[in-house]
Amino acid sequence: MFGMDLDITGLARMRLSEHAVHTWDVAVALDPAATIEPDAVALLIGMLGQSVGRSAKPDGQQRRVRVVTTDPERSFILETGPAVTLTESDGDDEGLPELRLPAEALIRLVYGRLDPAHTPSVEAKGVDLDELRAIFPGF
Repeated sequence: MFGMDLDITGLARMRLSEHAVHTWDVAVALDPAATIEPDAVALLIGMLGQSVGRSAKPDGQQRRVRVVTTDPERSFILETGPAVTLTESDGDDEGLPELRLPAEALIRLVYGRLDPAHTPSVEAKGVDLDELRAIFPGF
C-alpha cells in the first residue's frame, strides 16, 4: 500500500493517524483551540518518523534540530536537506537549535496543520518555525 509493505498493525496505525488528524480538521472548525485526542497522540508520536519522509517537501537547507515534546515527553532529531528525517534522539544533541512543543502540535506540524492561528505555546531557539511549516505544507 502506497509503495510500502504493511502488516495489519501498520495498516491500523496509518488509519488511526488519518482518523485522528481528520477528526481534528472537523473539530477545529467549531473550536479554534481543538487538539488531537491525547490517546491518539500517545500512539502516533512513536511512528511519526515514518510520516515525515512522506509528508515533507525538502527545501534543500541543511538543518539539524533537537525537537522536545511534552504529553508525552519525547526527544527527536529533525534533519533537513535533500531529504527530511525525524529520529529518536540518542542524547548526543547538546548545542543544537531546539524546538519545544506539545507532541500533538508536532504531529500537526508534520501533517501541515500547525498554522499560526492554531499554534500552542512553542519555544524555538535557533530555528524558525515558519521555515519548518514550509517544509510540511500538508496533504
